[in-house]
Amino acid sequence: MDDLSGRRRLFALIALLGGGLLVVLLVFIALRPVLPSPAASTHTAVVVFAAGVGSTARRSGPSNYQSHCASCHGTGGKGDGWTAWLYRLKMRDLTDAAYMQVLPDDYIFQIIKHGGASLGKPGMPSWGQELDDREIWDLVVHIRSLAVPPQQPQATGSSR
Repeated sequence: MDDLSGRRRLFALIALLGGGLLVVLLVFIALRPVLPSPAASTHTAVVVFAAGVGSTARRSGPSNYQSHCASCHGTGGKGDGWTAWLYRLKMRDLTDAAYMQVLPDDYIFQIIKHGGASLGKPGMPSWGQELDDREIWDLVVHIRSLAVPPQQPQATGSSR
């Protein structure tokens, strides 16, 4: 008789542990979509986090450059940012006055706001969701100041 009750207790213990594991598994499956996956983590997500999403304070051109652009274009604009190195991307040297001189301000504004794909330059993310137009124009002025010698913003018909 003791042998039978011992088996029943063992069976009950195994059933209890199995049921507990089942509950844990179901909870894990139910919460899985909420947990971030490594595949969902992209460069843009990292940059967005670094930029302080949700902040309503307007930031200056140099500040926005450091938080949005420097990881690819480099802190000095030479195209030597850590992200460019990591992904083996060739960034334009924004300190090259001859190159910067031929770029209209509107072109720089559009590529920042809408991203490179809209102008045939894939790889450049769009920042129009993060920055307002004034902040983007401030970035254009700052980017022009990186060239050696510094380039003045070009007069355009757009209102700033």
